[in-house]
Amino acid sequence: MNGFFLAVGLAALGFLAWRAGRIWVDTGQRGFGLARRLGWTLLGVITPSRYWWGARMEALSPHEQTDLLARETTALGLSRADSLRCPLCSAEVPHAWALAPDGRPTVAPGPIECPHCDFRLDSCRHCAHFLSGAPQGWGNSGWHSDDWTFGRCNQYKITQPVEQACAPETARQLKARGYEHLRAPLPITDSFLPPDSCTAFKPHRKRLRAGGIRWPDTRRVALLRLLAPPQAPDTTPPEELPSGDEQWLL
Repeated sequence: MNGFFLAVGLAALGFLAWRAGRIWVDTGQRGFGLARRLGWTLLGVITPSRYWWGARMEALSPHEQTDLLARETTALGLSRADSLRCPLCSAEVPHAWALAPDGRPTVAPGPIECPHCDFRLDSCRHCAHFLSGAPQGWGNSGWHSDDWTFGRCNQYKITQPVEQACAPETARQLKARGYEHLRAPLPITDSFLPPDSCTAFKPHRKRLRAGGIRWPDTRRVALLRLLAPPQAPDTTPPEELPSGDEQWLL
């Protein structure tokens, strides 16, 4: 038994050494300094994707980045790196993913629709802020039901009648105390149509997995960065400060 565990331990050490060795060699080929090579090699033993799809991507030449983008997009079976494979009919849904200002993946401005079926991605039901189920006053659904047609947005809140914001018994008690309106989560009458002003989409990983949707991983995020057009430099001339005489006049 001790020999078995020893063999497993040696195999694990060999794998980690192989993983670190690849990064050590590649950082040398990319011209990294000794300190950076050592740092990325040690970090790569634990999280190699941070090097291969992070620091290494920035060290590639523009031609290498273009070739890598084309090769990896083809490996995904897609024509664009920001596309999504429809979980219903397997068609390619273009322009599905984008990067938020902080660099994190998000759903691209919609509507994100499958060209061959009725699948839509830019829906509230894929958002962590979405609360399923509608008050009784909205229809036949009840609070906290499994009906994904209606719901509420827990991120955005508006002032609304208590009958619309609360369950019937709660609304009755509030009205008895003189409350006619209440600031409550924004009603979502159709989960496939998020509010136009929504900028707070947050993925609900469990719902995405249940729907057969794979959220962009580290590799896909790196490809989205390559796909994004480079930011044009700011050519706005600096504002001229008023002279001493002008400042006195002001």
